Amino acid sequence: MEDLLLFIGGLPVHPLAVHFAVVLFPLAALLLALVVSWPRLRNQFLGMSVIFLALTVPLVFIAQQSGEALGDYSYEPDPHSTFGDLMTPVALATAGVAVLFWIAHKVSWPKLILKALGFLVVSAAVGATAMTFVVGHSGAEAVWG
Repeated sequence: MEDLLLFIGGLPVHPLAVHFAVVLFPLAALLLALVVSWPRLRNQFLGMSVIFLALTVPLVFIAQQSGEALGDYSYEPDPHSTFGDLMTPVALATAGVAVLFWIAHKVSWPKLILKALGFLVVSAAVGATAMTFVVGHSGAEAVWG
């Protein structure tokens, strides 16, 4: 499995996988924040946006694991590897809060709880997007800086 996460067709997987995670995960997170914040969109697109976010979490995991494999093969650039290790838990927490909000919305939990969960979802989505930028920027600095 480690070889699969290291090279595909002679090319390192990490630079390829990162592009999917860096684009799709923040896009899904920001879409979710928009949908949660706007009641008209929430009723129509909440399920789709939660599923879209959940589908991007494996991309974050693959990017993180392929980075670990590449780090073992060559070197682990700090602070990029440290930030990268945090990205999967951040993505999982964001998806978890989103699923909880989706359930709360479907079951019609009290408004106060929905508002608190909505605040957590938006905060997690914005924070996860910022963390993705930090991880990606530190990786670019490690390679090109």
